[in-house]
Amino acid sequence: MNQDLINGARSLDKGRIRHVHAVAGRRLECLSGSIWITQDGDRRDIVLAAGEAFDFDRRGDALLSAFADSRYLLLDACALRH
Repeated sequence: MNQDLINGARSLDKGRIRHVHAVAGRRLECLSGSIWITQDGDRRDIVLAAGEAFDFDRRGDALLSAFADSRYLLLDACALRH
């Protein structure tokens, strides 16, 4: 894995909540722990374990909550160049 990505990993301690702005194409990768994702206006509850990822499919507010001490990457989609 690219060391720049590892250096960009964020921590979220058990029981803590973090707000993120969801945009279609943005990806959350859970590196360790367990993270619950809920998006405004979305009935789904997404739970990620270490090694799993979720691609946001809508725009708006999202909350991340850690079920265990966790580390994650939040990645933005890149436009392809022709």
